[in-house]
Amino acid sequence: MSEPTTTLRHETANRTPEAPATQPAAPATPTATDGAEGRKLIRNLVALLIVCGAVFLTLYVWSILARHPRTDDAAARANVVGIVPRVRGPIVKLAVQDNQLVKEGDLLFEIDPADYEQALDRAKSALSALDEQIEVGRAQDEQLKFGVKAAEAGVQSATAQLKQSEDTLHRLEPLLPKHFATAEQVDEARTKVAVAAQEVAANEQKLNTARAQLSQLQTLLAQRPGAVAAVKQAELDLSYCKVSAPFDGRVINLNISAGAYASVGVPVFSILDTTKWYVVANFRERELRYMAPGSPATVYLVSAPNQRFRGKVQGIGWAVKPEGEIDLPPSGVPYVKRELNWVRVAQRFPVRIEVENPDPNLFRMGASAVAIIDGPAPDK
Repeated sequence: MSEPTTTLRHETANRTPEAPATQPAAPATPTATDGAEGRKLIRNLVALLIVCGAVFLTLYVWSILARHPRTDDAAARANVVGIVPRVRGPIVKLAVQDNQLVKEGDLLFEIDPADYEQALDRAKSALSALDEQIEVGRAQDEQLKFGVKAAEAGVQSATAQLKQSEDTLHRLEPLLPKHFATAEQVDEARTKVAVAAQEVAANEQKLNTARAQLSQLQTLLAQRPGAVAAVKQAELDLSYCKVSAPFDGRVINLNISAGAYASVGVPVFSILDTTKWYVVANFRERELRYMAPGSPATVYLVSAPNQRFRGKVQGIGWAVKPEGEIDLPPSGVPYVKRELNWVRVAQRFPVRIEVENPDPNLFRMGASAVAIIDGPAPDK
């Protein structure tokens, strides 16, 4: 049985293989090259979107910054007033300390009032003496007026007598050469004229004396307003010895003690006005066109960056001194510096921003700030 089996295997090996039947093609499997190209395309699209977004964001931010300029070159400011005494003298009482918060009307310091109290007493005494003289003059007024009238009547009577004597003399003198009048009569008439003239002079002197006595009362009355003004001035000088705070604020630059001598017109210390704060921000000149007086603004303090303060532009500086300029008199020749500037740096102009809601516990004179202009001035 082994031979048939061997023969069968031999025939099977020598048989020609038949062609396989036609079958449908299987789907193509993606290769590694195709996957790499797809990922590269996606990366390119993402990169393009990022670039476009960055450009758009840059333009958007630039437009915002252009229309709403901002600067960190700013500082908080407030008005500082020097406390200047109006009278001189040693300070006998100092009621405040440096950096102390004071209210309007609070006593700051007091100058020794002794000299000014004496001056007031002298002025009052002078006024009292003048009033007494006026009262005496008024009591004598009627009598003096009667004396003036009597003197005036005496002058009139003496003048009439003088005129009569002169007329008599003038009638007798032409008659003397014709022997119608004697020399004795003419001499007697001349004597009467001389006596009458003396009587007129005496009565005029009495009238002048009476009028002078009457005019003393008017002089005294004219002097009284000056005496009253002297008393008021002495009272003012005495009141100036106590110096009070002119407004709410903080005492600054206090470097004296009681006993120091205060001079008229020389500041003793200063007071910072804490009732009104503003920020002076320096903006580039090309940014000034985006703001005007009344423009709303936002202010941040470097010491409190999380707090936002409202404000509005009060004014824009119109003059700054160019760097390197030489001061010359108005009639001098302009000076032009001989050099070539390759880089032109934009000039900065100060813009004053009034703060509407300042925090007195945060705002300090000279504190660094950031200012942002929110938009143009509102239409009025």
